[in-house]
Amino acid sequence: MCTAAQSIREIVTRQPSAAKIFHRFDIDLCSRADESLKQACVELQLSVDQVVEKLSDAAANEPGAEPADLASYSMSRLIQHIVRTHHQYVRCELPRLVEMAHKLTGKHGPRAPELKEVETLLDALHAEMFAHLQKEEQVLFPFIAQMEEETAGFASSARACFQTVAQPVSMMVREHESTEGLVAEMRRLTNDFKTPAWACPTHVALYARLNQFERDLRKHVHLENDILVPRAIEMEFALNQRR
Repeated sequence: MCTAAQSIREIVTRQPSAAKIFHRFDIDLCSRADESLKQACVELQLSVDQVVEKLSDAAANEPGAEPADLASYSMSRLIQHIVRTHHQYVRCELPRLVEMAHKLTGKHGPRAPELKEVETLLDALHAEMFAHLQKEEQVLFPFIAQMEEETAGFASSARACFQTVAQPVSMMVREHESTEGLVAEMRRLTNDFKTPAWACPTHVALYARLNQFERDLRKHVHLENDILVPRAIEMEFALNQRR
C-alpha cells in the first residue's frame, strides 16, 4: 500500500494503476515526479486521504489470478466471465495506453526513438482488438450460447451466417495470434519493458502497464483458445449427430 510520504515516481513504479488515478486528480506525473504525494496534494488542494483511498482501490482491482474452477463453468457463464473481465479490461486499458504512448512520443521521442514504434504498434493493437471484441460478442459468443441452450433443450437449432462454428473460430484464433504478435514486438523493442534510468513516471507506468496488459492477454487467449473453442466445436459435433 502506498503512503503520502512516497514520491509520485515511487508510487507509479510500484503500482502501474496509480498513473490513472493521478491523471484523474490532475497530478502531472512528469513535473511532480519527485514530489511526495502529500506535497503534491497540498499544492493542488487535494485530500491526501481521498487520493490514497483511490490508489488502494485501484491496486485491489488490478488484474490478478483467474478463478480456479473456470474449466467447470458452463459455456455461457465462461463467456460472461471473459466479457466482463477480459473484454472490459481491454476496453478500459487500451485507450489509456494509446494516450500515454502519444504523450510520451511527443515529449521524449527524440531521446527514445522506440517510443514512436510502440505508439504505432499500440494504435494497430487498439484497432485490431476493438474490432475483434465486437465480432466475438455479436457473432461467435451468441452462437455458442444458443448451441448450449439447444443442447439443454431450451432453444431451437442455432442459426448463423456460417456453416460451422469452426469458421469464425479459425478467424478468431488468427486474430489472437496477430494481437499477441504486436505485444511481443513491443516487448522486444523495449527490452522486456525496461525503462531507461532517466524515464519519467509516465514512461515507467506505460511499460509496467504494457507488461500487465500482456499477462492479461495471455489469460484471455487461453480461456478462449484452450477452453471455450474446443468445447464449442465438440458441442456442435454432438448436436449435428443428434439432429
